[in-house]
Amino acid sequence: MAEYRLLKQEDFTQAIDLADKTFRKEGHVSMGPAFPEVFSAALNQSYGAFINERLVSFIGLVPFVLHIGGAEVQAYSIGAVCTDPVFRRKGLANTLLQKVFEHANKSGASVLFVSGDLPIYIKQGCTFYGKMNQYKIGKGDLKSDYPCTVRELQPYDWFQIRSLNHERPVRYEQSIYEMAVLNESAGFASIFKMKHKVLVAEENQKVTAYLVFGVPYNEQEGAESRAIEWGGDPEALCRLIGETFRYGLNSLLLNVPTFETALNVQLASLKKEEQPYPGTIKILNLDLLLDQLCPFLKDKIDISKQDDLQYKLAHNQNSLVVGHQEMEELILKGTNRSFSNLDPIFPIPFPHPQGLNYV
Repeated sequence: MAEYRLLKQEDFTQAIDLADKTFRKEGHVSMGPAFPEVFSAALNQSYGAFINERLVSFIGLVPFVLHIGGAEVQAYSIGAVCTDPVFRRKGLANTLLQKVFEHANKSGASVLFVSGDLPIYIKQGCTFYGKMNQYKIGKGDLKSDYPCTVRELQPYDWFQIRSLNHERPVRYEQSIYEMAVLNESAGFASIFKMKHKVLVAEENQKVTAYLVFGVPYNEQEGAESRAIEWGGDPEALCRLIGETFRYGLNSLLLNVPTFETALNVQLASLKKEEQPYPGTIKILNLDLLLDQLCPFLKDKIDISKQDDLQYKLAHNQNSLVVGHQEMEELILKGTNRSFSNLDPIFPIPFPHPQGLNYV
């Protein structure tokens, strides 16, 4: 019989081995250094199924605080979900998922992010969310003569990087140390056998923008790259994007949330494709999420609970009563035909999940 529990310090070696066998091939770095928060005994969040003390199924769980226009949303992300092939199709991962839901609910988290969209998640109420513009940028596509010095990140830049990061109205909470560790581990980029480079734009000895992007381990010519995270002046950012091609890239995939209006305006000359965010989300507790979002919603819209199943929305002298599912749809997808003037508010602008904090 399987034992389901939080991992202990001595269990994480097994977890890394199982994840590496599942997700890594020759040329990949190990999942352990790539995702330090997932395999952290200090955080003590991840769950496993054990048979005779052997770890046979695993779910990595990482807590985050999301900053959304003054609101602080408590959230979890899961990733590195894997089961030993011998023990698959026995319901182990599904049982672990229930343990994760219980854990997250006890913690006061209101939402759970999942890096995948497999049926196991959809059946548990996870759904697609967010809107982004995807740009595939080639060398010479984005021309910018913005006057600044472009250089690589230096160890003395972190205070300024932190300041630019904190200016973003929608972001993951990150300390200087966490930014440095996650930049070094390059979790999302490692999936594509890439490490990080960080370019900064400097004007009058002041850093005005930064861009984190992936560069292949061997820095081979003609590589497909991805922008990971950025901050600062949108015009300076465009200059940085153009400068990435000095590293021999063939193209740069850039996923920009639609709420980043200023950057999307700067990229308006490029071809784009609007898509939902990658991965899925589950609202764990709708009332708690609305409570945590209060500072963001204040002076924009008034939402009151009518009863256990309905919510009243009041906006610009208009009001509307919606059900629980409609309220979730409005938050995650911004869809409501009868109350269409809510576009500036909904969907709620959650951070893009494939940045430094990717799980």
